[in-house]
Amino acid sequence: MINPISLVKSYYEKAKELNLKYFDAAVLCTSRDNIPDGRNVLIKEITENGFIFYTNYNSKKGKDLELNPHACIVFYWQDLGIQIRIRGKVEKVENQKSIEYFRTRPKGSQISAYISKQSEELESYEKLVEIFEEYSKTFKDREVEKPEDWGGYILIPSEIEIWEEKPYRLHKRVLYYLDGNIWKMKYLYP
Repeated sequence: MINPISLVKSYYEKAKELNLKYFDAAVLCTSRDNIPDGRNVLIKEITENGFIFYTNYNSKKGKDLELNPHACIVFYWQDLGIQIRIRGKVEKVENQKSIEYFRTRPKGSQISAYISKQSEELESYEKLVEIFEEYSKTFKDREVEKPEDWGGYILIPSEIEIWEEKPYRLHKRVLYYLDGNIWKMKYLYP
């Protein structure tokens, strides 16, 4: 049986090779108190265990995941005619991995993460720019430390559905699901 994570990674790499804008974007769906929410995140790494993205742990999504660690991500690559839905459990990655990734980000993005109180109310956009400019001076000649409330998550899948566009709306849908530790598959009607 094929490992569906490897299959998703091959589509991800194909989208990257084709230089598709936001090839790494996926909609992350969370739920708190039975109220769903969704937003785009950038999947920065696909490992044999799952799908890694980074964010502020105190953001709306971080708070949702703290209360309900089950989520779904959806990739859609129109140019490939592929949609992939991935459901599973989300866990924080090791802090060292978050530090290593943080160091690869452009300094401006590091400063943005450092100053952001993600999802909290902001006085005005101009205030955000002002704070950014102030901290750009502060960190001009020194390294930006990864904020304590910022880091990575990994979505460890239990289901992966791959939808492939076909003529006459006879789309090919394959659902991979874990049965114990074994990936199984079945076809679904479009």
